[in-house]
Amino acid sequence: MGARVMSKVYSYKDYDKYLCLKAGPGLWLVVLYLLHPYILLLSALRSRQREGAGLKNLVYPDDFSLTLAILATIPALCFIYAWIKRNPGGGDTVKYIWRNGAMVLSLTALLNVAIVFVPLLLDFKHNIHIIGWAQIAASVAVILYVQLSPRVKDAFADFPVEKVSDHS
Repeated sequence: MGARVMSKVYSYKDYDKYLCLKAGPGLWLVVLYLLHPYILLLSALRSRQREGAGLKNLVYPDDFSLTLAILATIPALCFIYAWIKRNPGGGDTVKYIWRNGAMVLSLTALLNVAIVFVPLLLDFKHNIHIIGWAQIAASVAVILYVQLSPRVKDAFADFPVEKVSDHS
Protein backbone atom coordinates (compact mmCIF):
# COMPACT_ATOMS: atom_id res chain seq x y z
CA MET A 1 0.00 0.00 0.00
CA GLY A 2 1.62 3.35 -0.55
CA ALA A 3 1.02 6.97 -1.26
CA ARG A 4 0.15 6.18 -4.86
CA VAL A 5 -2.81 4.00 -3.84
CA MET A 6 -4.10 6.27 -1.08
CA SER A 7 -3.75 9.57 -2.97
CA LYS A 8 -7.52 9.79 -3.57
CA VAL A 9 -8.31 9.29 0.12
CA TYR A 10 -5.91 11.74 1.78
CA SER A 11 -4.77 15.27 1.05
CA TYR A 12 -1.24 15.92 -0.18
CA LYS A 13 -0.57 17.57 3.24
CA ASP A 14 -1.11 14.16 4.86
CA TYR A 15 2.12 12.84 3.33
CA ASP A 16 5.69 13.37 4.45
CA LYS A 17 8.76 14.13 2.33
CA TYR A 18 9.09 10.41 1.50
CA LEU A 19 5.49 10.36 0.17
CA CYS A 20 4.37 8.21 3.10
CA LEU A 21 1.21 8.86 5.06
CA LYS A 22 1.90 10.80 8.27
CA ALA A 23 0.73 9.39 11.58
CA GLY A 24 -1.96 12.06 11.97
CA PRO A 25 -3.14 14.13 14.92
CA GLY A 26 -5.35 11.40 16.42
CA LEU A 27 -2.42 9.05 16.70
CA TRP A 28 -0.30 11.73 18.36
CA LEU A 29 -3.06 12.35 20.91
CA VAL A 30 -2.93 8.62 21.65
CA VAL A 31 0.84 8.78 22.15
CA LEU A 32 0.50 11.86 24.35
CA TYR A 33 -2.06 10.03 26.50
CA LEU A 34 0.13 6.94 26.73
CA LEU A 35 3.07 9.06 27.88
CA HIS A 36 1.05 10.74 30.64
CA PRO A 37 3.11 9.12 33.43
CA TYR A 38 6.14 11.12 32.23
CA ILE A 39 4.07 14.28 32.01
CA LEU A 40 2.81 13.81 35.58
CA LEU A 41 6.30 13.02 36.84
CA LEU A 42 7.78 16.08 35.15
CA SER A 43 5.03 18.33 36.46
CA ALA A 44 5.57 17.01 39.99
CA LEU A 45 9.34 17.48 39.75
CA ARG A 46 9.03 20.89 38.18
CA SER A 47 6.55 22.34 40.62
CA ARG A 48 8.20 20.82 43.71
CA GLN A 49 5.04 21.90 45.47
CA ARG A 50 2.09 19.97 46.81
CA GLU A 51 0.05 20.80 43.67
CA GLY A 52 2.34 18.86 41.35
CA ALA A 53 2.61 15.93 43.72
CA GLY A 54 -1.13 16.11 44.32
CA LEU A 55 -1.89 15.64 40.64
CA LYS A 56 0.52 12.72 40.44
CA ASN A 57 -1.01 11.18 43.58
CA LEU A 58 -4.51 11.63 42.18
CA VAL A 59 -3.66 9.37 39.23
CA TYR A 60 -1.13 7.05 40.90
CA PRO A 61 -1.72 6.27 44.57
CA ASP A 62 1.96 5.56 45.25
CA ASP A 63 5.40 5.90 43.71
CA PHE A 64 5.49 2.18 42.94
CA SER A 65 2.43 2.53 40.66
CA LEU A 66 4.02 5.53 38.94
CA THR A 67 7.23 3.57 38.41
CA LEU A 68 5.27 0.69 36.90
CA ALA A 69 3.38 3.14 34.68
CA ILE A 70 6.66 4.61 33.44
CA LEU A 71 7.94 1.12 32.65
CA ALA A 72 4.65 0.32 30.90
CA THR A 73 5.30 3.14 28.43
CA ILE A 74 8.36 1.43 26.97
CA PRO A 75 6.40 0.11 23.95
CA ALA A 76 5.16 3.66 23.22
CA LEU A 77 8.75 4.90 23.44
CA CYS A 78 9.71 2.22 20.89
CA PHE A 79 6.97 3.60 18.63
CA ILE A 80 8.41 7.12 18.96
CA TYR A 81 11.86 5.75 18.12
CA ALA A 82 10.41 4.09 14.98
CA TRP A 83 8.66 7.31 14.02
CA ILE A 84 11.92 9.27 14.36
CA LYS A 85 13.86 6.67 12.33
CA ARG A 86 11.10 6.18 9.73
CA ASN A 87 13.07 6.89 6.58
CA PRO A 88 14.25 4.85 3.59
CA GLY A 89 17.28 3.52 5.48
CA GLY A 90 15.34 2.90 8.69
CA GLY A 91 16.35 -0.72 9.07
CA ASP A 92 14.45 -3.91 9.80
CA THR A 93 13.81 -3.22 13.48
CA VAL A 94 12.31 0.19 12.74
CA LYS A 95 10.18 -1.30 9.97
CA TYR A 96 8.97 -4.07 12.27
CA ILE A 97 8.02 -1.65 15.05
CA TRP A 98 6.31 0.72 12.60
CA ARG A 99 4.34 -1.98 10.79
CA ASN A 100 3.21 -3.34 14.18
CA GLY A 101 2.51 0.11 15.59
CA ALA A 102 -1.14 -0.62 16.40
CA MET A 103 -0.09 -3.66 18.42
CA VAL A 104 2.72 -1.71 20.15
CA LEU A 105 0.38 1.11 21.19
CA SER A 106 -2.37 -1.34 22.20
CA LEU A 107 0.13 -3.18 24.39
CA THR A 108 1.02 0.09 26.11
CA ALA A 109 -2.68 0.79 26.70
CA LEU A 110 -3.22 -2.72 28.11
CA LEU A 111 -0.26 -2.28 30.44
CA ASN A 112 -1.78 1.04 31.52
CA VAL A 113 -4.98 -0.81 32.47
CA ALA A 114 -2.96 -3.38 34.41
CA ILE A 115 -1.32 -0.58 36.41
CA VAL A 116 -4.75 0.49 37.67
CA PHE A 117 -5.27 -2.97 39.17
CA VAL A 118 -1.82 -3.40 40.75
CA PRO A 119 -2.77 -1.64 44.02
CA LEU A 120 -5.75 -4.00 44.33
CA LEU A 121 -3.43 -6.97 44.08
CA LEU A 122 -1.02 -5.57 46.66
CA ASP A 123 -3.51 -4.12 49.16
CA PHE A 124 -7.03 -5.45 49.57
CA LYS A 125 -8.14 -2.18 51.21
CA HIS A 126 -7.49 -0.21 48.03
CA ASN A 127 -10.27 0.40 45.55
CA ILE A 128 -10.34 1.85 42.06
CA HIS A 129 -11.28 5.52 42.15
CA ILE A 130 -12.85 7.59 39.39
CA ILE A 131 -9.46 8.48 37.86
CA GLY A 132 -8.63 4.77 37.60
CA TRP A 133 -11.91 4.08 35.82
CA ALA A 134 -11.21 7.02 33.51
CA GLN A 135 -7.78 5.54 32.72
CA ILE A 136 -9.40 2.20 31.91
CA ALA A 137 -11.97 3.88 29.64
CA ALA A 138 -9.30 5.98 27.90
CA SER A 139 -7.10 2.92 27.38
CA VAL A 140 -9.98 0.96 25.87
CA ALA A 141 -10.69 3.94 23.58
CA VAL A 142 -7.01 3.99 22.56
CA ILE A 143 -7.08 0.28 21.72
CA LEU A 144 -10.25 0.64 19.67
CA TYR A 145 -8.88 3.67 17.84
CA VAL A 146 -5.52 2.20 16.89
CA GLN A 147 -7.06 -1.14 15.91
CA LEU A 148 -10.04 0.18 13.93
CA SER A 149 -9.03 3.53 12.43
CA PRO A 150 -8.44 3.29 8.67
CA ARG A 151 -6.04 6.27 8.85
CA VAL A 152 -3.93 4.51 11.49
CA LYS A 153 -3.91 1.24 9.53
CA ASP A 154 -2.88 3.07 6.35
CA ALA A 155 -0.12 5.01 8.13
CA PHE A 156 1.35 1.83 9.63
CA ALA A 157 1.20 0.09 6.27
CA ASP A 158 3.19 2.89 4.64
CA PHE A 159 6.98 2.89 5.08
CA PRO A 160 9.51 4.75 2.90
CA VAL A 161 11.19 2.53 0.35
CA GLU A 162 14.87 2.78 -0.48
CA LYS A 163 15.66 3.97 -3.95
CA VAL A 164 17.11 1.19 -6.04
CA SER A 165 20.14 2.37 -7.91
CA ASP A 166 19.99 1.42 -11.60
CA HIS A 167 23.57 0.89 -12.72
CA SER A 168 23.21 -1.03 -15.97
